[in-house]
Amino acid sequence: MSYSVVVPVFNEEGNVEALAARVVATMEAVGAPFELLFVDDGSSDGTPDLLRGVASRDPRIRVVRFTRNYGQEAAVEALYLNARGRWLIQMDGDLQHPPEEIPRLIAKKDEGYDVVYGVRRKRQDALFRVVASRAMQWTMRSMMEIELPDDVSTFRLMSAPIARLVAALPERRKFFSALLVWSGARIGTVNVSHAARHAGATHYGFTKLLNHTFDLIVGFSSKPLRYIGTLGFLFAIVGLGMGLWVIARKLVWDYGMMGWPSLFAAVVILGGMQLIATSVIGEYIARIYVQAQSRPLYNVAERLNFDVIQAQDELQRVSVAAVPAPPAPDREPADPPSGPVSAAPSASVSERPDRSSGSVSAAEPPPPSGAAPDREPASDRRAPVAKGVAS
Repeated sequence: MSYSVVVPVFNEEGNVEALAARVVATMEAVGAPFELLFVDDGSSDGTPDLLRGVASRDPRIRVVRFTRNYGQEAAVEALYLNARGRWLIQMDGDLQHPPEEIPRLIAKKDEGYDVVYGVRRKRQDALFRVVASRAMQWTMRSMMEIELPDDVSTFRLMSAPIARLVAALPERRKFFSALLVWSGARIGTVNVSHAARHAGATHYGFTKLLNHTFDLIVGFSSKPLRYIGTLGFLFAIVGLGMGLWVIARKLVWDYGMMGWPSLFAAVVILGGMQLIATSVIGEYIARIYVQAQSRPLYNVAERLNFDVIQAQDELQRVSVAAVPAPPAPDREPADPPSGPVSAAPSASVSERPDRSSGSVSAAEPPPPSGAAPDREPASDRRAPVAKGVAS
């Protein structure tokens, strides 16, 4: 299979059917074998029913549905792990990335790129989101030295080996745009159009963007810890200078000490900086704790148009798992013979384990009373086992 168009969705009942129809029409015009893979990240509206409908009408449309909302990064990882195409085309489910722009990405990758990003012309987002996104990218490049493509977005084409490489990395919280840069892939860009949201409201507000930025900073750089140390050093220098100045002023000019307001302000400032430093350090420690738990990132509730489970880092709900066949009933014991039965000697008397081979052999009868037991040949004598174990 040549291409897998992968789309994470969450409460997109107004966009699913239009998106599927436009993607299928575009990929049929491309003329290469393809599939359309959705991951439903625990939608609570009519999205699951609509996905079942489109999947029942077209076997090229496959669906993975989560038991609850696990977040966009978990959905993207499931897409990368379950896609079957040699090339993956990722796009959002709100139709802000027009499917008709997919041929531009395909044409650009023929120039020898592993990853191709669609750079949006005339973004149709709210002003605060555009400003916040550009501020985040500037911060990443200038202060954290994290290289990101210009106007990075989730509308991109990737080779399957690169996508599976970053999806299989052990981080529990991934930022795939930065990981694609880390992988050393050859990255290209192409200008694409950007549309307004087809239906519904955005799920990506300022708070989510801020959390996303913080995840990127903590996940890919240790510079916040260095900045804390630098800031502490500067505060120490300033405090030492102020202390020397107060002592010199008292000794030379006999001028009194500074009042309580100045002392209170200094304590509050230092206390606030200590709390900020503790919070940043605690965030790094919390990530170690989450990483040590090693929980699966998501739990799959349903699969549509799947033959086998392909992804390894997944759980299957018992309610949709295959029900095992009941065990065969034990055979009833045979009726005992009518004649007298001689009692078999117990294993402790008549049998002994052969420790050298693991089998059970019959024991020799005891020697008659008064007779000297045969002496074992020298070759059969065994040295006593160490640590108090009898031979």
